Amino acid sequence: MRPGHWFDITKREFRWLWFASLAVLLLASLPTLYAWGLADADHVFTGFVYNVEDGNSYIAKMRLGGRGEWLFHLLYTSEEQEGALLLTFYLILGKVAAGLGLSYLLVYHLARILLGLVLLLTVYFFVAAFASDVGARRLAWALVAVGSGLGWLLTLLGATRWLGDLPLDFWVPEAYIFLVLYNLPHLALAESALLWAILWAVRAFETGRVRYSLAAGLASLVMAAIVPFYAGVLAAALGAFLVALGLRWRRIPWREIGLTALAGLGALLPVAYAAWVFATNPVFRLWADQNRILSPHPLHYLLGFALLLVPAVWGAGRVLRAGGDRGLLPLAWVLAVPLLLYLPFTLQRRLIAAVQVPLALLAAVGLWAWCEGRPALRRWVPAGYVALASLSIWLLVLGNLGPIRQRRPPIFRPGAEVAALTWLNVHAAPGEAVLASFEVGNVIPAQTDLHAFAGHGSETPRSAEKRAWIATFFQPETSDAWRQALLREYGLDYLFYGPVEQALGGWTPANSQYLVPIWDRDGYQIYRVAGTESP
Repeated sequence: MRPGHWFDITKREFRWLWFASLAVLLLASLPTLYAWGLADADHVFTGFVYNVEDGNSYIAKMRLGGRGEWLFHLLYTSEEQEGALLLTFYLILGKVAAGLGLSYLLVYHLARILLGLVLLLTVYFFVAAFASDVGARRLAWALVAVGSGLGWLLTLLGATRWLGDLPLDFWVPEAYIFLVLYNLPHLALAESALLWAILWAVRAFETGRVRYSLAAGLASLVMAAIVPFYAGVLAAALGAFLVALGLRWRRIPWREIGLTALAGLGALLPVAYAAWVFATNPVFRLWADQNRILSPHPLHYLLGFALLLVPAVWGAGRVLRAGGDRGLLPLAWVLAVPLLLYLPFTLQRRLIAAVQVPLALLAAVGLWAWCEGRPALRRWVPAGYVALASLSIWLLVLGNLGPIRQRRPPIFRPGAEVAALTWLNVHAAPGEAVLASFEVGNVIPAQTDLHAFAGHGSETPRSAEKRAWIATFFQPETSDAWRQALLREYGLDYLFYGPVEQALGGWTPANSQYLVPIWDRDGYQIYRVAGTESP
């Protein structure tokens, strides 16, 4: 692998990149556009076709920012809590939506497309810095943009819960760039910043100029402000690179260590602040304790990256034989990641962030070298390999169309439910709390400025307990004294009672003296808890 000159991308090359990126973003947006087209007054589109629970939480955070807040509060709980300067990406995005007078959903998806484009362009700049051949660059970029693993094969074999987990291809956005483009604008920006931090740090190593380390530090600041623990990914990639340089040079690379430390200073403050918040804020600590995103069985990683790993071995050999120092970076990063994935850390799986980029780069170098001197192979093998690597992506996109066509929850919400919540939002005070089913509780902060008693797997403290309490609340044998104690203890102001809640048990709130009916239409009822009226 011969390193490319820094950013020596021709106009023709960039034009290809521009149109290819737009095509990938269109593919990633097709299910969302299809769902939006099917929405009507009775079927309200939530805005998300994938990971709807988290999607609603992002809109809830935008609503919080849109009404003037700068400090984040957990919206899927009614406990008293101090706010913190976390998740500011969505708070700021909400302020942008409010300032422009646009819907939160529209601004969310505009950000997804714009930042997705930034990420795709960044990926190409990254691979261009390590590979001079345009064909190898395009192949590496395509393997990142639409690449996946062998999840499609497990699906065809009926092994979708193999070794206790779904295939990585369908549920780990940090592992595949396309999943980021599909739904997660904050990760698109964070991973772009991560890649730029690495690029500028390598540039600082090669030139010895501090200004490049400062640029890397600025990128790491942006990255860590969005996802603080990505600082660990940055440290692992650059740390492994320093070890590789030391082994090659047979000396300790003191200058490069100093430049790396300078680059990492940008991430220090956001990481330290986040650690302090989660250590000292009781409600946030509960959130962190139950937010366990552990790595699956190692064989899932092997299957998830098998299509890249095989040619990457060949590419790694080319890198080592080439003798250049810069080429050691992608190899060192890839070799460091397995150690990250099983650290004693509750967010293990997320430390795989962006490793698809250096791995695809090595794979592309290997494939391109294998076809060297054989024009016919260079014409067809890369395209065929990209097509094979994209099968899980097509399965994901096409598989989403069925649930979308049915217009069922959670992708769509009943129009009558949304009408009831809209009315409540107008007549309730921001920050008041609502008891509903867990499913509807997930929707409440996205549709209103109110808190839900429970509604999110990680952002509801003691989530499993509260699910059980909700089920108990709607059972006819539960005593009114128990219900009143729960409402009082958690400061709940309203009860939302619709078909989902009715299905939880035979109890009806209509004759409860401590619940005052304030809405009853189309099968949905809302009650105010007696004694919680505003003075």
